[in-house]
Amino acid sequence: MGQGKLFYRWLFYALAALLGLALQSLLLNRLRLWGVHPFLPPVLVAVAAAWEDRQESLCAAAVLGLLCDLLFSPVVPCFYVLTFAAAAFLTGLISKHLIVPGFFCALVASAAAVALSGLLHALFLTFRGVADPAAAASILGRELVLTLPLVPLVYLLYRPIHRRFAAD
Repeated sequence: MGQGKLFYRWLFYALAALLGLALQSLLLNRLRLWGVHPFLPPVLVAVAAAWEDRQESLCAAAVLGLLCDLLFSPVVPCFYVLTFAAAAFLTGLISKHLIVPGFFCALVASAAAVALSGLLHALFLTFRGVADPAAAASILGRELVLTLPLVPLVYLLYRPIHRRFAAD
């Protein structure tokens, strides 16, 4: 793939991710059900990483993580950078070795990314003595239930980008 095509592919992914972050900040953060709200950024990472090259996905995940570290209050510095990079790596393993890239792969990878983010968040809060492990697990479950229905939205947002710029 040429450098120009690579640049435009990730530019459109970045614009779509910014749209997702705007949706998170302007709407989803205000939507509370069962005491939690959906958290879209791990899904943005997982769906792109399910289709794309591992190195490129890791870089994109780290950049999105940096934006989330700046926009949202992380439990520790660089939390989202490291969490999203790990989620992109995990998604790469899933999509290259376990499940053929497509909607089901994106759904499984998104569930894994949201769970990883929630588990690491709970782990840090538990070690700081702020949260009880049982309460953290409950929060993670509720967040998964609210976030996973948004996977088709992200999938439909990213699919035209992937199809347009798929490697020839």
